[in-house]
Amino acid sequence: MMHSSTSRLDRRALLTGLVVAPAVLSFGRAQAGGAYLFPLGVASGDPAPDGFVIWTRLAADPLAADGLGGLSADIPVRWEVAADDQFRRIVAAGNAIASRDAAHSLHVEVAGLAPHRPYWYRFTAQGQQSPTGRALTTPAPNASADRLRLAVASCSHWERGYFSAYGHMADEQPDLTLFLGDYIYEYSLGPDRADQVVRPYNLEEATTLAGYRNRYALHRTDANLQRLHAVAPCLAVWDDHEVQDDYSGVWSKVSGVAPTDFLQRRAAAYQAFYEAMPIRRTRLSAALQMPIHRRVRYGRLAEFFMLDGRQYRSKQPCSAGENGGKGQIVTDATCTDRLDPSRTFLGFEQERWLYDGLARAEARWNILGQNLVMAGLRLARSPAEENRYWTDTWDGFPAARDRLTGALAELKPSNPVVLSGDYHSFWTNDVKLDSRDPSSATVATEFVGSSITSTGPSYDGLMAVMPNNPQVKFFDSRPRGYMSIDVRPDRMDTRYQVISDVRDPKASLSTLKSWTVESGRPGAVAA
Repeated sequence: MMHSSTSRLDRRALLTGLVVAPAVLSFGRAQAGGAYLFPLGVASGDPAPDGFVIWTRLAADPLAADGLGGLSADIPVRWEVAADDQFRRIVAAGNAIASRDAAHSLHVEVAGLAPHRPYWYRFTAQGQQSPTGRALTTPAPNASADRLRLAVASCSHWERGYFSAYGHMADEQPDLTLFLGDYIYEYSLGPDRADQVVRPYNLEEATTLAGYRNRYALHRTDANLQRLHAVAPCLAVWDDHEVQDDYSGVWSKVSGVAPTDFLQRRAAAYQAFYEAMPIRRTRLSAALQMPIHRRVRYGRLAEFFMLDGRQYRSKQPCSAGENGGKGQIVTDATCTDRLDPSRTFLGFEQERWLYDGLARAEARWNILGQNLVMAGLRLARSPAEENRYWTDTWDGFPAARDRLTGALAELKPSNPVVLSGDYHSFWTNDVKLDSRDPSSATVATEFVGSSITSTGPSYDGLMAVMPNNPQVKFFDSRPRGYMSIDVRPDRMDTRYQVISDVRDPKASLSTLKSWTVESGRPGAVAA
Protein backbone atom coordinates (compact mmCIF):
# COMPACT_ATOMS: atom_id res chain seq x y z
CA MET A 1 0.00 0.00 0.00
CA MET A 2 1.32 3.45 -0.90
CA HIS A 3 1.36 5.93 1.94
CA SER A 4 1.24 9.68 1.60
CA SER A 5 5.02 9.91 2.03
CA THR A 6 5.65 7.85 -1.11
CA SER A 7 7.32 9.97 -3.76
CA ARG A 8 5.89 10.92 -7.11
CA LEU A 9 8.94 9.23 -8.63
CA ASP A 10 7.51 5.86 -7.55
CA ARG A 11 4.21 6.62 -9.29
CA ARG A 12 6.00 7.77 -12.42
CA ALA A 13 8.14 4.63 -12.40
CA LEU A 14 5.05 2.47 -12.10
CA LEU A 15 3.36 4.19 -15.01
CA THR A 16 6.39 4.45 -17.25
CA GLY A 17 7.68 0.96 -16.64
CA LEU A 18 4.51 -1.07 -16.48
CA VAL A 19 1.55 0.76 -17.92
CA VAL A 20 1.88 3.82 -20.06
CA ALA A 21 4.51 2.48 -22.42
CA PRO A 22 2.31 -0.35 -23.81
CA ALA A 23 -0.66 2.03 -24.11
CA VAL A 24 1.35 4.65 -25.98
CA LEU A 25 2.87 2.09 -28.31
CA SER A 26 -0.59 0.81 -29.15
CA PHE A 27 -2.47 4.08 -29.38
CA GLY A 28 -0.18 6.98 -30.18
CA ARG A 29 3.23 8.51 -29.81
CA ALA A 30 4.16 11.22 -27.33
CA GLN A 31 5.13 14.54 -28.85
CA ALA A 32 8.77 15.56 -28.56
CA GLY A 33 9.39 17.98 -25.75
CA GLY A 34 6.28 17.27 -23.71
CA ALA A 35 4.32 14.57 -21.95
CA TYR A 36 1.72 12.72 -23.99
CA LEU A 37 -1.67 14.14 -22.97
CA PHE A 38 -3.80 11.09 -23.85
CA PRO A 39 -2.35 8.22 -21.77
CA LEU A 40 -5.87 7.31 -20.57
CA GLY A 41 -7.20 6.64 -24.06
CA VAL A 42 -10.67 7.42 -25.38
CA ALA A 43 -14.14 5.95 -24.92
CA SER A 44 -17.72 6.27 -26.12
CA GLY A 45 -21.01 5.45 -24.49
CA ASP A 46 -24.76 5.89 -24.11
CA PRO A 47 -25.48 5.49 -27.84
CA ALA A 48 -28.65 6.81 -29.48
CA PRO A 49 -29.99 6.69 -33.05
CA ASP A 50 -28.39 10.07 -33.84
CA GLY A 51 -25.23 9.97 -31.75
CA PHE A 52 -23.37 9.02 -28.59
CA VAL A 53 -21.04 10.41 -25.94
CA ILE A 54 -17.33 10.57 -26.71
CA TRP A 55 -14.89 10.86 -23.81
CA THR A 56 -11.28 11.43 -22.96
CA ARG A 57 -9.35 12.76 -20.01
CA LEU A 58 -6.11 14.66 -20.47
CA ALA A 59 -3.20 13.87 -18.18
CA ALA A 60 0.55 14.40 -18.12
CA ASP A 61 1.13 12.51 -14.87
CA PRO A 62 -1.99 10.34 -14.41
CA LEU A 63 -1.34 9.52 -10.74
CA ALA A 64 -0.34 12.97 -9.52
CA ALA A 65 -1.15 13.20 -5.82
CA ASP A 66 -3.73 15.97 -6.24
CA GLY A 67 -5.80 13.87 -8.67
CA LEU A 68 -5.46 16.41 -11.48
CA GLY A 69 -3.20 14.34 -13.69
CA GLY A 70 -0.23 16.68 -13.58
CA LEU A 71 -2.17 19.51 -15.23
CA SER A 72 -3.41 22.80 -13.81
CA ALA A 73 -4.93 25.22 -16.33
CA ASP A 74 -7.96 24.53 -18.51
CA ILE A 75 -6.99 23.16 -21.94
CA PRO A 76 -8.78 23.75 -25.28
CA VAL A 77 -9.52 20.54 -27.17
CA ARG A 78 -10.70 19.88 -30.71
CA TRP A 79 -12.91 16.85 -31.33
CA GLU A 80 -13.82 15.19 -34.62
CA VAL A 81 -16.21 12.44 -35.69
CA ALA A 82 -15.78 10.81 -39.09
CA ALA A 83 -17.69 8.37 -41.28
CA ASP A 84 -14.46 6.48 -42.04
CA ASP A 85 -11.46 5.40 -39.99
CA GLN A 86 -9.09 7.56 -42.08
CA PHE A 87 -11.07 10.73 -41.26
CA ARG A 88 -11.48 11.64 -44.90
CA ARG A 89 -15.16 12.51 -44.30
CA ILE A 90 -15.65 14.51 -41.10
CA VAL A 91 -19.35 14.54 -40.18
CA ALA A 92 -19.18 16.40 -36.85
CA ALA A 93 -16.55 18.48 -35.11
CA GLY A 94 -16.21 21.14 -32.48
CA ASN A 95 -14.17 22.77 -29.75
CA ALA A 96 -14.40 22.06 -26.03
CA ILE A 97 -12.57 22.92 -22.85
CA ALA A 98 -10.99 20.24 -20.66
CA SER A 99 -11.46 22.02 -17.36
CA ARG A 100 -9.47 21.67 -14.18
CA ASP A 101 -12.70 21.35 -12.19
CA ALA A 102 -13.53 18.11 -14.04
CA ALA A 103 -9.95 16.79 -13.84
CA HIS A 104 -9.56 17.66 -17.53
CA SER A 105 -12.16 15.10 -18.60
CA LEU A 106 -14.39 15.70 -21.62
CA HIS A 107 -17.90 14.45 -22.33
CA VAL A 108 -19.06 15.47 -25.80
CA GLU A 109 -22.66 14.53 -26.59
CA VAL A 110 -22.56 14.10 -30.35
CA ALA A 111 -25.88 14.37 -32.23
CA GLY A 112 -27.14 14.68 -35.79
CA LEU A 113 -25.63 11.42 -37.06
CA ALA A 114 -27.22 8.63 -39.10
CA PRO A 115 -28.69 5.66 -37.21
CA HIS A 116 -27.29 2.12 -36.96
CA ARG A 117 -23.79 2.57 -38.29
CA PRO A 118 -20.19 2.94 -37.09
CA TYR A 119 -18.30 6.20 -36.73
CA TRP A 120 -14.74 7.07 -35.71
CA TYR A 121 -13.66 9.87 -33.39
CA ARG A 122 -10.54 11.52 -32.00
CA PHE A 123 -9.36 14.52 -29.98
CA THR A 124 -6.55 17.02 -30.48
CA ALA A 125 -4.95 19.17 -27.76
CA GLN A 126 -1.75 21.23 -27.76
CA GLY A 127 -0.70 19.77 -31.09
CA GLN A 128 -1.14 16.18 -29.87
CA GLN A 129 -3.67 13.71 -31.19
CA SER A 130 -5.52 11.07 -29.19
CA PRO A 131 -5.99 7.46 -30.13
CA THR A 132 -8.87 6.85 -32.54
CA GLY A 133 -12.04 5.34 -31.15
CA ARG A 134 -14.91 3.57 -32.87
CA ALA A 135 -18.51 4.21 -31.83
CA LEU A 136 -21.85 3.05 -33.18
CA THR A 137 -25.25 4.67 -33.31
CA THR A 138 -28.29 2.56 -32.48
CA PRO A 139 -31.09 1.76 -34.95
CA ALA A 140 -34.05 4.11 -35.12
CA PRO A 141 -36.62 3.21 -32.43
CA ASN A 142 -38.98 1.39 -34.78
CA ALA A 143 -36.33 -0.03 -37.11
CA SER A 144 -35.62 -3.74 -37.34
CA ALA A 145 -32.23 -5.13 -36.36
CA ASP A 146 -31.09 -8.67 -37.03
CA ARG A 147 -28.39 -8.93 -34.38
CA LEU A 148 -26.77 -7.21 -31.44
CA ARG A 149 -23.57 -8.46 -29.82
CA LEU A 150 -22.95 -7.58 -26.19
CA ALA A 151 -19.88 -7.97 -24.01
CA VAL A 152 -20.65 -7.89 -20.28
CA ALA A 153 -18.07 -7.25 -17.55
CA SER A 154 -17.85 -6.60 -13.82
CA CYS A 155 -15.42 -6.68 -10.90
CA SER A 156 -11.98 -5.72 -12.17
CA HIS A 157 -9.63 -5.62 -9.20
CA TRP A 158 -6.26 -4.26 -10.40
CA GLU A 159 -4.25 -6.05 -7.70
CA ARG A 160 -5.78 -9.47 -8.41
CA GLY A 161 -4.48 -9.81 -11.94
CA TYR A 162 -4.10 -8.58 -15.48
CA PHE A 163 -7.01 -7.38 -17.58
CA SER A 164 -6.47 -9.89 -20.37
CA ALA A 165 -10.22 -10.56 -20.36
CA TYR A 166 -10.79 -7.01 -21.58
CA GLY A 167 -8.47 -7.68 -24.50
CA HIS A 168 -10.43 -10.76 -25.50
CA MET A 169 -13.66 -8.78 -25.21
CA ALA A 170 -12.23 -6.21 -27.62
CA ASP A 171 -11.26 -8.99 -30.03
CA GLU A 172 -14.93 -10.00 -30.25
CA GLN A 173 -15.81 -6.56 -31.67
CA PRO A 174 -19.02 -6.11 -29.66
CA ASP A 175 -21.64 -3.60 -30.66
CA LEU A 176 -22.05 -2.57 -27.03
CA THR A 177 -20.19 -3.25 -23.77
CA LEU A 178 -22.00 -3.38 -20.43
CA PHE A 179 -20.04 -2.60 -17.27
CA LEU A 180 -22.16 -3.79 -14.34
CA GLY A 181 -20.19 -2.50 -11.39
CA ASP A 182 -16.91 -2.64 -9.49
CA TYR A 183 -15.02 -1.06 -12.38
CA ILE A 184 -12.49 -0.09 -9.71
CA TYR A 185 -11.86 -1.20 -6.13
CA GLU A 186 -11.57 1.46 -3.47
CA TYR A 187 -9.22 -0.47 -1.20
CA SER A 188 -5.83 -2.14 -1.50
CA LEU A 189 -4.90 -5.58 -0.20
CA GLY A 190 -3.02 -5.34 3.09
CA PRO A 191 0.33 -6.88 4.05
CA ASP A 192 -1.46 -10.01 5.27
CA ARG A 193 -2.57 -10.68 1.69
CA ALA A 194 0.56 -9.55 -0.10
CA ASP A 195 0.95 -13.02 -1.63
CA GLN A 196 -2.35 -12.44 -3.49
CA VAL A 197 -1.17 -9.25 -5.19
CA VAL A 198 -0.30 -9.66 -8.87
CA ARG A 199 0.30 -5.96 -9.53
CA PRO A 200 -0.03 -3.49 -6.66
CA TYR A 201 -2.25 -0.44 -6.62
CA ASN A 202 0.43 1.46 -4.67
CA LEU A 203 -2.35 3.81 -3.63
CA GLU A 204 -4.03 4.43 -0.31
CA GLU A 205 -7.71 3.51 0.07
CA ALA A 206 -9.79 5.97 -1.91
CA THR A 207 -11.88 8.23 0.32
CA THR A 208 -11.36 11.61 -1.39
CA LEU A 209 -11.98 12.95 -4.87
CA ALA A 210 -8.26 12.79 -5.67
CA GLY A 211 -8.10 9.21 -4.44
CA TYR A 212 -11.01 8.04 -6.56
CA ARG A 213 -9.76 9.92 -9.61
CA ASN A 214 -6.43 8.14 -9.36
CA ARG A 215 -8.04 4.71 -9.09
CA TYR A 216 -9.82 5.29 -12.38
CA ALA A 217 -6.70 6.80 -13.93
CA LEU A 218 -4.63 3.76 -13.07
CA HIS A 219 -7.22 1.38 -14.55
CA ARG A 220 -7.45 3.48 -17.70
CA THR A 221 -3.71 3.17 -18.33
CA ASP A 222 -4.26 -0.55 -18.97
CA ALA A 223 -3.82 -1.22 -22.70
CA ASN A 224 -6.48 -3.96 -22.83
CA LEU A 225 -9.10 -1.79 -21.16
CA GLN A 226 -8.21 1.10 -23.47
CA ARG A 227 -8.60 -1.13 -26.48
CA LEU A 228 -12.03 -2.36 -25.35
CA HIS A 229 -13.27 1.19 -24.82
CA ALA A 230 -11.89 2.18 -28.23
CA VAL A 231 -13.75 -0.50 -30.23
CA ALA A 232 -17.35 0.01 -29.05
CA PRO A 233 -19.62 2.23 -26.94
CA CYS A 234 -20.56 1.16 -23.43
CA LEU A 235 -23.32 1.40 -20.86
CA ALA A 236 -21.94 1.61 -17.33
CA VAL A 237 -23.48 1.46 -13.87
CA TRP A 238 -21.82 1.22 -10.50
CA ASP A 239 -21.93 -1.23 -7.59
CA ASP A 240 -20.31 -0.79 -4.19
CA HIS A 241 -16.55 -0.69 -4.75
CA GLU A 242 -16.81 2.50 -6.76
CA VAL A 243 -17.50 4.00 -3.29
CA GLN A 244 -17.12 1.53 -0.39
CA ASP A 245 -17.65 -2.19 -0.01
CA ASP A 246 -21.28 -3.04 0.90
CA TYR A 247 -22.45 0.53 1.41
CA SER A 248 -26.19 1.02 1.14
CA GLY A 249 -27.76 4.34 0.18
CA VAL A 250 -26.44 7.05 2.51
CA TRP A 251 -25.11 4.52 5.03
CA SER A 252 -21.50 3.44 5.33
CA LYS A 253 -20.73 -0.15 6.18
CA VAL A 254 -18.76 1.16 9.17
CA SER A 255 -20.72 1.54 12.39
CA GLY A 256 -20.80 5.02 13.81
CA VAL A 257 -20.20 6.89 10.55
CA ALA A 258 -22.96 9.48 10.20
CA PRO A 259 -24.80 9.64 6.87
CA THR A 260 -23.86 13.31 6.55
CA ASP A 261 -20.18 12.37 6.71
CA PHE A 262 -20.51 9.36 4.42
CA LEU A 263 -22.37 11.45 1.85
CA GLN A 264 -19.26 13.57 1.36
CA ARG A 265 -17.21 10.50 0.53
CA ARG A 266 -19.96 9.14 -1.70
CA ALA A 267 -20.25 12.44 -3.55
CA ALA A 268 -16.52 12.43 -4.27
CA ALA A 269 -16.76 8.88 -5.60
CA TYR A 270 -19.75 9.70 -7.79
CA GLN A 271 -18.02 12.76 -9.22
CA ALA A 272 -14.95 10.66 -10.10
CA PHE A 273 -17.18 8.01 -11.72
CA TYR A 274 -18.80 10.63 -13.92
CA GLU A 275 -15.44 12.10 -14.90
CA ALA A 276 -14.11 8.66 -15.85
CA MET A 277 -17.10 7.26 -17.77
CA PRO A 278 -18.56 8.12 -21.20
CA ILE A 279 -22.06 8.78 -19.86
CA ARG A 280 -24.46 11.59 -20.65
CA ARG A 281 -24.45 14.74 -18.58
CA THR A 282 -25.40 14.20 -14.97
CA ARG A 283 -24.53 16.25 -11.93
CA LEU A 284 -24.55 15.99 -8.17
CA SER A 285 -27.74 17.55 -6.81
CA ALA A 286 -28.00 19.67 -3.70
CA ALA A 287 -28.82 16.41 -1.89
CA LEU A 288 -25.57 14.93 -3.25
CA GLN A 289 -27.41 12.49 -5.49
CA MET A 290 -26.33 11.70 -9.05
CA PRO A 291 -28.88 9.90 -11.26
CA ILE A 292 -27.38 7.27 -13.57
CA HIS A 293 -30.37 4.97 -14.28
CA ARG A 294 -31.49 5.23 -17.89
CA ARG A 295 -33.20 3.52 -20.81
CA VAL A 296 -31.43 2.84 -24.11
CA ARG A 297 -33.39 1.52 -27.08
CA TYR A 298 -31.81 -0.62 -29.79
CA GLY A 299 -34.48 -0.43 -32.49
CA ARG A 300 -37.27 -2.98 -32.21
CA LEU A 301 -34.77 -5.63 -31.14
CA ALA A 302 -33.87 -4.65 -27.55
CA GLU A 303 -34.31 -2.08 -24.83
CA PHE A 304 -31.90 -1.67 -21.92
CA PHE A 305 -32.96 -0.59 -18.45
CA MET A 306 -29.70 0.30 -16.71
CA LEU A 307 -30.39 0.26 -12.96
CA ASP A 308 -28.74 1.81 -9.92
CA GLY A 309 -28.90 -0.68 -7.05
CA ARG A 310 -26.83 1.31 -4.53
CA GLN A 311 -27.61 5.02 -4.38
CA TYR A 312 -31.27 5.00 -3.33
CA ARG A 313 -31.69 1.81 -1.39
CA SER A 314 -32.63 1.28 2.22
CA LYS A 315 -30.14 0.67 4.98
CA GLN A 316 -28.70 -2.84 5.16
CA PRO A 317 -31.05 -5.06 7.19
CA CYS A 318 -30.08 -5.72 10.78
CA SER A 319 -27.13 -3.33 10.58
CA ALA A 320 -27.20 -2.38 14.25
CA GLY A 321 -25.17 -5.44 15.27
CA GLU A 322 -21.45 -6.05 15.36
CA ASN A 323 -21.24 -6.31 11.57
CA GLY A 324 -22.56 -2.79 11.11
CA GLY A 325 -23.61 -2.06 7.55
CA LYS A 326 -21.63 -4.93 6.06
CA GLY A 327 -23.57 -7.65 4.28
CA GLN A 328 -24.11 -10.67 6.48
CA ILE A 329 -25.73 -14.08 6.52
CA VAL A 330 -28.99 -14.06 8.49
CA THR A 331 -32.14 -16.06 9.16
CA ASP A 332 -35.59 -14.51 9.29
CA ALA A 333 -35.81 -15.47 12.96
CA THR A 334 -32.74 -13.35 13.76
CA CYS A 335 -33.37 -10.56 11.22
CA THR A 336 -37.04 -9.67 10.87
CA ASP A 337 -35.95 -6.36 9.35
CA ARG A 338 -35.17 -8.22 6.12
CA LEU A 339 -38.89 -8.73 5.45
CA ASP A 340 -40.00 -5.14 6.09
CA PRO A 341 -42.21 -4.13 3.10
CA SER A 342 -41.11 -0.51 3.36
CA ARG A 343 -37.58 -1.43 2.34
CA THR A 344 -36.45 -0.62 -1.19
CA PHE A 345 -33.53 -1.76 -3.32
CA LEU A 346 -33.85 0.72 -6.17
CA GLY A 347 -35.55 3.57 -4.33
CA PHE A 348 -39.26 4.12 -4.86
CA GLU A 349 -38.78 6.78 -7.53
CA GLN A 350 -36.54 4.51 -9.59
CA GLU A 351 -38.99 1.64 -9.05
CA ARG A 352 -41.83 3.72 -10.51
CA TRP A 353 -39.60 4.79 -13.41
CA LEU A 354 -38.77 1.14 -14.14
CA TYR A 355 -42.36 -0.11 -13.96
CA ASP A 356 -43.54 2.75 -16.17
CA GLY A 357 -40.86 1.88 -18.71
CA LEU A 358 -41.68 -1.83 -18.63
CA ALA A 359 -45.37 -1.03 -19.13
CA ARG A 360 -44.55 0.92 -22.30
CA ALA A 361 -41.77 -1.37 -23.57
CA GLU A 362 -42.11 -2.27 -27.24
CA ALA A 363 -38.82 -4.04 -28.05
CA ARG A 364 -38.53 -7.80 -28.52
CA TRP A 365 -36.02 -8.17 -25.64
CA ASN A 366 -36.10 -6.13 -22.44
CA ILE A 367 -32.75 -6.26 -20.68
CA LEU A 368 -32.23 -5.16 -17.09
CA GLY A 369 -28.55 -4.33 -16.57
CA GLN A 370 -27.84 -4.17 -12.85
CA ASN A 371 -25.35 -4.93 -10.15
CA LEU A 372 -26.46 -7.83 -7.91
CA VAL A 373 -27.86 -11.36 -8.18
CA MET A 374 -31.64 -11.12 -8.37
CA ALA A 375 -32.93 -14.69 -8.38
CA GLY A 376 -31.90 -15.36 -4.78
CA LEU A 377 -30.00 -18.05 -2.93
CA ARG A 378 -31.11 -20.04 0.08
CA LEU A 379 -28.00 -20.84 2.11
CA ALA A 380 -29.36 -24.07 3.53
CA ARG A 381 -28.33 -27.56 2.51
CA SER A 382 -31.86 -29.00 2.56
CA PRO A 383 -35.50 -27.85 2.85
CA ALA A 384 -35.47 -29.10 6.44
CA GLU A 385 -32.70 -26.70 7.45
CA GLU A 386 -33.57 -23.12 8.36
CA ASN A 387 -32.91 -20.85 5.39
CA ARG A 388 -30.17 -18.27 5.61
CA TYR A 389 -29.67 -15.31 3.28
CA TRP A 390 -26.89 -12.95 2.27
CA THR A 391 -28.21 -9.48 2.94
CA ASP A 392 -26.24 -7.32 0.48
CA THR A 393 -27.97 -8.72 -2.65
CA TRP A 394 -31.66 -8.66 -3.56
CA ASP A 395 -32.03 -11.34 -0.86
CA GLY A 396 -31.65 -8.55 1.69
CA PHE A 397 -34.62 -6.75 0.11
CA PRO A 398 -37.20 -9.49 -0.64
CA ALA A 399 -40.23 -7.17 -0.53
CA ALA A 400 -38.62 -4.94 -3.18
CA ARG A 401 -37.88 -8.00 -5.30
CA ASP A 402 -41.48 -9.17 -4.92
CA ARG A 403 -42.67 -5.82 -6.24
CA LEU A 404 -40.39 -6.15 -9.25
CA THR A 405 -41.25 -9.77 -10.06
CA GLY A 406 -44.94 -8.95 -9.57
CA ALA A 407 -44.59 -6.08 -12.03
CA LEU A 408 -42.92 -8.38 -14.58
CA ALA A 409 -45.78 -10.87 -14.22
CA GLU A 410 -48.48 -8.20 -14.49
CA LEU A 411 -46.99 -5.93 -17.15
CA LYS A 412 -45.64 -8.78 -19.26
CA PRO A 413 -42.84 -6.98 -21.12
CA SER A 414 -41.53 -9.10 -23.96
CA ASN A 415 -38.68 -11.44 -23.02
CA PRO A 416 -37.28 -9.86 -19.83
CA VAL A 417 -33.65 -10.83 -19.19
CA VAL A 418 -31.61 -9.74 -16.17
CA LEU A 419 -27.84 -9.29 -16.54
CA SER A 420 -25.99 -9.10 -13.22
CA GLY A 421 -22.49 -8.81 -11.78
CA ASP A 422 -20.90 -8.65 -8.30
CA TYR A 423 -20.68 -12.31 -7.26
CA HIS A 424 -17.41 -13.16 -9.09
CA SER A 425 -19.02 -16.26 -10.57
CA PHE A 426 -21.18 -17.44 -13.45
CA TRP A 427 -24.86 -18.18 -12.77
CA THR A 428 -27.81 -19.11 -14.96
CA ASN A 429 -31.03 -18.50 -13.03
CA ASP A 430 -34.78 -18.56 -13.36
CA VAL A 431 -36.20 -15.45 -11.70
CA LYS A 432 -39.35 -16.67 -9.97
CA LEU A 433 -42.53 -14.76 -9.28
CA ASP A 434 -42.16 -15.83 -5.64
CA SER A 435 -38.55 -16.40 -4.60
CA ARG A 436 -39.78 -18.50 -1.66
CA ASP A 437 -41.55 -20.91 -4.02
CA PRO A 438 -39.36 -22.54 -6.69
CA SER A 439 -42.51 -23.91 -8.33
CA SER A 440 -43.91 -20.42 -8.99
CA ALA A 441 -43.84 -18.97 -12.50
CA THR A 442 -40.56 -17.96 -14.09
CA VAL A 443 -40.89 -14.25 -14.93
CA ALA A 444 -37.38 -13.60 -16.26
CA THR A 445 -34.08 -15.25 -17.11
CA GLU A 446 -30.95 -14.11 -15.29
CA PHE A 447 -27.36 -14.41 -16.44
CA VAL A 448 -24.64 -13.49 -13.94
CA GLY A 449 -21.11 -12.89 -15.18
CA SER A 450 -17.92 -13.83 -13.40
CA SER A 451 -15.29 -11.23 -12.53
CA ILE A 452 -12.56 -9.85 -14.74
CA THR A 453 -9.99 -10.57 -11.99
CA SER A 454 -11.61 -10.66 -8.52
CA THR A 455 -11.45 -13.93 -6.60
CA GLY A 456 -14.67 -15.94 -6.49
CA PRO A 457 -16.58 -17.33 -3.49
CA SER A 458 -16.13 -20.92 -2.34
CA TYR A 459 -17.20 -23.27 -5.13
CA ASP A 460 -17.63 -26.27 -2.84
CA GLY A 461 -19.44 -24.23 -0.20
CA LEU A 462 -22.04 -22.87 -2.59
CA MET A 463 -22.42 -26.10 -4.54
CA ALA A 464 -23.42 -27.73 -1.24
CA VAL A 465 -26.54 -25.53 -1.07
CA MET A 466 -27.53 -25.78 -4.74
CA PRO A 467 -29.87 -28.77 -4.20
CA ASN A 468 -32.02 -26.36 -2.18
CA ASN A 469 -31.98 -23.82 -5.03
CA PRO A 470 -33.60 -25.34 -8.12
CA GLN A 471 -33.97 -21.87 -9.63
CA VAL A 472 -30.19 -21.93 -10.20
CA LYS A 473 -29.50 -23.93 -13.36
CA PHE A 474 -25.74 -23.38 -13.36
CA PHE A 475 -23.06 -22.02 -11.05
CA ASP A 476 -19.27 -21.86 -11.22
CA SER A 477 -17.10 -19.49 -9.17
CA ARG A 478 -13.71 -20.91 -10.17
CA PRO A 479 -12.98 -19.14 -13.50
CA ARG A 480 -12.57 -15.48 -14.28
CA GLY A 481 -13.97 -13.94 -17.44
CA TYR A 482 -16.98 -12.26 -18.99
CA MET A 483 -20.21 -12.87 -20.88
CA SER A 484 -20.59 -12.63 -24.65
CA ILE A 485 -24.22 -12.36 -25.77
CA ASP A 486 -25.77 -12.40 -29.23
CA VAL A 487 -29.31 -11.01 -29.34
CA ARG A 488 -31.47 -11.90 -32.33
CA PRO A 489 -35.22 -11.53 -32.85
CA ASP A 490 -35.90 -15.22 -32.19
CA ARG A 491 -33.31 -15.99 -29.49
CA MET A 492 -30.57 -14.80 -27.17
CA ASP A 493 -27.33 -16.81 -27.11
CA THR A 494 -25.03 -16.35 -24.11
CA ARG A 495 -21.49 -17.65 -23.81
CA TYR A 496 -19.51 -17.74 -20.57
CA GLN A 497 -16.00 -16.82 -21.71
CA VAL A 498 -13.14 -17.69 -19.36
CA ILE A 499 -9.45 -16.81 -19.31
CA SER A 500 -6.72 -19.30 -18.45
CA ASP A 501 -4.95 -17.36 -15.66
CA VAL A 502 -5.37 -13.82 -14.29
CA ARG A 503 -1.65 -13.82 -13.46
CA ASP A 504 -0.78 -14.20 -17.13
CA PRO A 505 -1.00 -10.93 -19.11
CA LYS A 506 -1.41 -13.04 -22.26
CA ALA A 507 -3.99 -15.47 -20.87
CA SER A 508 -5.82 -17.61 -23.40
CA LEU A 509 -9.60 -17.77 -23.83
CA SER A 510 -12.11 -20.61 -23.88
CA THR A 511 -15.87 -21.04 -23.63
CA LEU A 512 -17.08 -22.57 -20.37
CA LYS A 513 -20.78 -22.90 -21.15
CA SER A 514 -23.33 -21.67 -23.70
CA TRP A 515 -27.03 -20.94 -23.19
CA THR A 516 -30.00 -20.08 -25.36
CA VAL A 517 -33.21 -18.28 -24.46
CA GLU A 518 -35.89 -18.57 -27.12
CA SER A 519 -38.21 -15.64 -27.68
CA GLY A 520 -41.48 -16.21 -25.84
CA ARG A 521 -40.05 -18.92 -23.57
CA PRO A 522 -38.59 -17.66 -20.28
CA GLY A 523 -35.72 -19.74 -18.96
CA ALA A 524 -32.37 -20.63 -20.48
CA VAL A 525 -31.53 -23.94 -22.13
CA ALA A 526 -27.96 -25.26 -22.33
CA ALA A 527 -26.73 -25.02 -25.91
